[in-house]
Amino acid sequence: MSKKDRFNALLKDKDQETSKGEVSKNAHLALFGNENISENASKSENSKEDHVSTSNDSMNISELADKLAAANKPKRVKFEDTHTKSTYWIRDDVLEAFNKIAGERGEKTRIINQALIDYFHKLEKELS
Repeated sequence: MSKKDRFNALLKDKDQETSKGEVSKNAHLALFGNENISENASKSENSKEDHVSTSNDSMNISELADKLAAANKPKRVKFEDTHTKSTYWIRDDVLEAFNKIAGERGEKTRIINQALIDYFHKLEKELS
């Protein structure tokens, strides 16, 4: 059985697997720790692996770069995650004036938030 087959068998075994792709020490030792390979066999195997890895390096590096770029991309925060919809009673004349001055999409939200922030600062100054 090849190393790859043994590794795949260990990954499939739920008892040997820890959280999210992390392999336990037991699985690692079962795969790599108990091998009895002579120095000559390991040297010839390493030289073969070195040759193979150089031919696959450009593909592996490219895939790695794609994964790193995706991981570094800032995740877009949804509006619903940072804001809460709420209902309040507003005088008719105030609402009419508010609707006249708020033009762009999101402008009403910005105005209400800024008005409340300004009001809180005003209260803070009055309490000091």
